[in-house]
Amino acid sequence: MENSEINNSELETMRAQIALLKDKLDKETIVSDKLLRDTMRHKARNINANAWISVAASIFVIFWALFYLPGEGFSWWFSGATILMMLVCDFFTWKYHKDVNDKTMSGDLLTVAKVMKQLRDNYKKWLKYSIALIAVWFTWLSIEFCIRLKDWRLAVIMIIALLIGLAIGAFIGLKMHNSVIRNAEEIISQIEESEENDEE
Repeated sequence: MENSEINNSELETMRAQIALLKDKLDKETIVSDKLLRDTMRHKARNINANAWISVAASIFVIFWALFYLPGEGFSWWFSGATILMMLVCDFFTWKYHKDVNDKTMSGDLLTVAKVMKQLRDNYKKWLKYSIALIAVWFTWLSIEFCIRLKDWRLAVIMIIALLIGLAIGAFIGLKMHNSVIRNAEEIISQIEESEENDEE
């Protein structure tokens, strides 16, 4: 009888310890999930900040092409092509970033990983197109300068100055581009690590 009571008491103690351990693990999981979500939201905000900077820069270029270029003797065709190029860039920026929001980041991790993989792949593909687009645009700009200035020496100086500006812009653009890809890959990596830990 005594042994039975001791066994029951030990069993109750073990059950209480298991319940306590389970409760502790559940709380750790909740805290871990909250930290993961907060980190993902922070990285998503960084990703979208780059998009807003790109859109702001494109608005500046649109106003420059609309009000400055025609007044300086550049053709309306070139001004129109510049505006169109910026609008196309803005459209794809919106398309790539439209699912990167708090609603997505609060959803299931599989959807978040899918959105981030899509964003990363789109950015990698877009780089090829944007380089070709800028090369065509810069060649056209150089031709417009040559026609407008009628002095090849001055035109060469202006083209060199534009090349320096283009190099600085490309450096900043590539940093932003790589930042988006890096943040997307970090979110994917965190989700994969989280799923591996859950499986263990």
